[in-house]
Amino acid sequence: MAPTQFNQYIGKVETLSEGQLEHLISVAKSRQNRVRQTFAVDVARVTSACAHCGAVATVRNGMSRGAQRYLCKDCGRSFNAATNTPLSGLRNKNRSLEIADCLARNLTIKQMAAEMSIARSTAFRLRHRFLSEAVNHQPVGLAGLVEMDETFFRESQKGSRKLESIAEPGKTRPPRHHGGKPKKDMTEATPRPDPKRSELVPVLVARLRGQPHIGDRVLPAMNKTQVKNAISDWLGAEALLCTDGSGTLRQAAAELKVPAKHVAVSYEGRVKEGVYHVQSVNRYHQALKLWINHDRRGVATKYLPNYLAWMRMREWFKDDLRPERFIESALGRKVINT
Repeated sequence: MAPTQFNQYIGKVETLSEGQLEHLISVAKSRQNRVRQTFAVDVARVTSACAHCGAVATVRNGMSRGAQRYLCKDCGRSFNAATNTPLSGLRNKNRSLEIADCLARNLTIKQMAAEMSIARSTAFRLRHRFLSEAVNHQPVGLAGLVEMDETFFRESQKGSRKLESIAEPGKTRPPRHHGGKPKKDMTEATPRPDPKRSELVPVLVARLRGQPHIGDRVLPAMNKTQVKNAISDWLGAEALLCTDGSGTLRQAAAELKVPAKHVAVSYEGRVKEGVYHVQSVNRYHQALKLWINHDRRGVATKYLPNYLAWMRMREWFKDDLRPERFIESALGRKVINT
């Protein structure tokens, strides 16, 4: 719209009645949401390379449901920013900003369903479609002092129709009540809980000191091989790894030839040796467990990676976590750990 036309519209606002003003505000907010959503979708695609063949010879090919479409000159197929992403085929694309806003405000499934007037099962599926892509948005080549430590979550099959026994794969187990202490099955031969025989699931977390860069991974077992595979991409040539007395982390760091400082941690308190400690990552462990076990009321183990990614986004943006960030992340743009 030309500036002169816009000024003419603004000049007429003073003549509107209260009812007309309310209608104007409603229409303006609806239009703002559509514009912001289209902007987020377009920005999310860093390049307009073909989503099917990767060719860069593409041209704009009209709009569809508020999203820009492109046409590839090489393969002749069309695509948009959501093609080949978790949002591909999403029927509620016109409500993407509403879904992302619920995530930004940390709403529960029940609250999200009520606010959007949808079924709780639909709200649950939409939540995980918007979070699944962010699981792989891990740090790469960190430089500086990196604190690393593992924590454990109780194994959960929340929402499953059939509860499988961990100790005896293929067999079912009776349901258990919430709370209580999990079975660790720790012996002298296995000083760490074994997920195959316990109810504890190991989660490895790394945090760059003084920065919001965080890497996390749910491990099938807390052993040297799994840890090496998890952290090999996280640490750069200028990284100094700081861990507690874990022999597994020490062996993994040695095989990866990463400089490491191992700090003794006792039950009497955290031991600091100058700048070397793991208090930052342990504080993150505490915040993570409080959010998942209290605010989220516990989560199913199979969905735990999605919630870890959600927490990473909350930690990265702090009070500036806008809905558009979830849309961009779901469409493949790495907005955290950059």
